[in-house]
Amino acid sequence: MIEKLNAGLEKLNLNFSPEQISRLEQYISCVMEFNKTYNIMKASSEEELAVNHILDSLAAVSYLEKLVKEIETSGVKQEDIQIGDIGSGGGCPGIPLAIAFPKMHFTFVERMEKRCVFLSNTIRKLNISNVKVLCTQADLVPKESFHLEVFRAFHPFEKKIVKLLFNMLKKDGIVAAYKARSEKIAAEMEEVKVMVPAYSKIQLTVPFLEDHERNLVVFRKEAAK
Repeated sequence: MIEKLNAGLEKLNLNFSPEQISRLEQYISCVMEFNKTYNIMKASSEEELAVNHILDSLAAVSYLEKLVKEIETSGVKQEDIQIGDIGSGGGCPGIPLAIAFPKMHFTFVERMEKRCVFLSNTIRKLNISNVKVLCTQADLVPKESFHLEVFRAFHPFEKKIVKLLFNMLKKDGIVAAYKARSEKIAAEMEEVKVMVPAYSKIQLTVPFLEDHERNLVVFRKEAAK
């Protein structure tokens, strides 16, 4: 597992410290242990978890760095940037991204108590200080909480979901959603084009999953009508 994880980080040009890599390894161990009694994340082996979830989450880091710089140009210091992982589930992409971006603050929004317990315990074990868990429904999150929202497998885009996402975003905030096939993305975005008239689709390459189509869909709150 560690060999594939290190090889994947190299393919993504991520120069992680030994401490960051150790935290990723600990995270994998926590998920596999919890999976024995409660299927927190779909993975039958450590290697599958490392590739399908960890490296998949980290595949967007280089582009997210650009979004962070955009946010900074609006006058927000990097250490003040608030990122929401919406529907965090087992912690992807939130935990890998929090390890990749230690200066920024992450809030994991998750409504299911068992998942919240797992997330809280894992964050404590990994000694990650830039994360808090908000165990509540997304529609109860305070308005304008985040500069940037990320998520994997939260919900398809529809008007109700976009309204919910925009409600949690600060003015000029950004949504960055991990998605799969382009045709499905096009169909989803067609449904919400009145609210999101413009968006970007960035192709992601996940190490060892190069034959799987993965994309990052990005749009801004200022595009709302």
